[in-house]
Amino acid sequence: MSDGRPEFDVARLLRGAAITVYIATLLWAPFPLGGAIRWAPGVQHILIAVSWVLWVLGTIHGAVLERRYRRVLIVPFVLFGLTLGWAVVQTLPGVPSAWVHPVWGLAADALGKSLQGAISLNPWRTESEVVNLAGYIMAGWLAFHMARRVETAKLLLNAVIAITALYALYAFVLLFIDVQQVNVFYTVPYSNRLMSGSFMLHNSFATYCGLGALAAVAKLCSDGTHSILAGRGLRRLAETTLQYCFGRGAFVLIALILCFAGVVASASRAGFVATMAGMITLALIAIVLSRGRAGRMWAGLGALATVMPIIIILIFNGDTLANRLDHLLPSDTVDVVRFALWDSARRMIADAPLLGLGLGTFEDAYPLYAVQVFPHVMDKAHCDYLEFAAGVGLPAAVAWWGALLWLSGWNARALFVRHRHRVFSSAAIGATVLVAVHSCVDFSLQLPSVSLSFATLLAIGAAQSLSEVKR
Repeated sequence: MSDGRPEFDVARLLRGAAITVYIATLLWAPFPLGGAIRWAPGVQHILIAVSWVLWVLGTIHGAVLERRYRRVLIVPFVLFGLTLGWAVVQTLPGVPSAWVHPVWGLAADALGKSLQGAISLNPWRTESEVVNLAGYIMAGWLAFHMARRVETAKLLLNAVIAITALYALYAFVLLFIDVQQVNVFYTVPYSNRLMSGSFMLHNSFATYCGLGALAAVAKLCSDGTHSILAGRGLRRLAETTLQYCFGRGAFVLIALILCFAGVVASASRAGFVATMAGMITLALIAIVLSRGRAGRMWAGLGALATVMPIIIILIFNGDTLANRLDHLLPSDTVDVVRFALWDSARRMIADAPLLGLGLGTFEDAYPLYAVQVFPHVMDKAHCDYLEFAAGVGLPAAVAWWGALLWLSGWNARALFVRHRHRVFSSAAIGATVLVAVHSCVDFSLQLPSVSLSFATLLAIGAAQSLSEVKR
């Protein structure tokens, strides 16, 4: 053996194993009802931890993370750390008595014994949520380091697109044979009128499919710029477009159609609107980055060609969605419940704006702040912003959102400083717009599989957001 060759081979094997485990996690995560089953997040985090250990072992003799990469990571990791650190403080006994919620005193009186209270109404739930958020950060950190190489970034992006399309296809199969995914895990009868695939709820399924659709659009447009000739007349444009769509771009186009069909068939109003917001964002990015008047015109035509399959899907498979879009007024029972939940969350924030009531404790807090009673378990606020701020407090919530904005800013910057491989930042920005819009009225990011896909797209975009370098 030549000098150092065995160690290099082992390190490369370990890195390859780490990437394989990570992709396997992406593949497995949506299956157990999108991660809604109680044990599913733990399994997902264990798999990510295994991938993390393999990657560290495979890079332990490598160079220290370059300073330019540290510029991207240091701010969000500090902000993430502050949020998680405060959430941990919320679970600790022995905090100043003024910080302890009065419900602990009421519980002590009811039980007739002394209780050592905490800021959190339910420390166990808060601890569980801390573990979940830490797992998503670990996944993002890992995807970031893996995606510093363009080849791995492409592999991860393709994996997200392919896996999402596979689950969209699986959802249509379940719909065709009239089987509910929930019955794979539970024997309790369950009926869902709206397509949700492997997820429990159709809204979360729509968000998941939307992420895959946006990633596919970004890749389709990026690869198409190298295959479609836009400056040699309309006929040549049409010929090269068809050659691309039925050749090199066929896989991505099929994936796009499957993913967006999943969004439409789910009949999720918020999921559809959020996905379209992401699509419009990508179209605007393409137009803004195009050079000259002719370039913008061709970019606009390209965006129109991209949405044509979407229009066709809406025509042939959008009846249920259209009917639900017609019922956006508060008279809809679901919307009445949602408005009541938002009002309760606002009361929670007003009561403890700085300290919060404990990360993940909305279900425990709701009976204390509700103004209406419904015959359901109210465990989500149907607005991630309100629920997160009510749980962890406004300062910690702002720190968390600031970290996400920082990473999104690096992705936006990359669109103007890089001249190739913009697909990763485009996909990340589209995904960020989607989850930002959908989180206003739902809680899809609380599904482990959705957060994993989003963290992956955001991380690979951030990893490829720096100035042009040779890879």
